[in-house]
Amino acid sequence: MTKAPIAVALDAPDLAVLRAWSRAVAPVVSTLKVGLEVFCRDGAAAVHAARLGASEVGSADVQIFLDLKLHDIPATVA
Repeated sequence: MTKAPIAVALDAPDLAVLRAWSRAVAPVVSTLKVGLEVFCRDGAAAVHAARLGASEVGSADVQIFLDLKLHDIPATVA
């Protein structure tokens, strides 16, 4: 199956949900995105959970995009 050129935001409430979402979508998308709020809350464990979830379903080749930009959304820096 060809993966869609889509990035899915994994803005999950906790690492278990993030990992589950990663398992669910990694087989069909090209990129998983970990955002600023999740990264600030969970640190590198969020990236690891995304990678682990993808690996569990045979999608270790999925890209992980760590989106830490601050000034694109005013509420982020307010």
